[in-house]
Amino acid sequence: MADRINSVNSLLKKEISNLIHRQVKDPRINDFVSIVEVKTSRNLQNATIYISVIGDEKIKKNALKGLTSASGFIQNQLRKNLDLKYVPSIQFRLDYSLDDAEKILTLLDSIDLPKNESFDAV
Repeated sequence: MADRINSVNSLLKKEISNLIHRQVKDPRINDFVSIVEVKTSRNLQNATIYISVIGDEKIKKNALKGLTSASGFIQNQLRKNLDLKYVPSIQFRLDYSLDDAEKILTLLDSIDLPKNESFDAV
């Protein structure tokens, strides 16, 4: 069953990404929206789509609102385009993992460690 869910996740990720960038015409959704991950429930009835958006918090929230507004259209297109018995109900969520990684890197860069110019063999 895990293979089936992974397959559906991959298929949904690819198809929804294509739909967002080619057919969804909402000005709140810019070219800097990408799908990070898709998690489909075990019964294949629900799928959570995690998105990453480049921009400030206002741009991210607007993109999420645009995608939520377009979710009915996206789901109908999935029904037409995919050969699945059931197309899961989709829900979009913002993914902050890239922002968190950037904050961690900034913190690591700010640590003032003494620089060793040579290493002695032990």
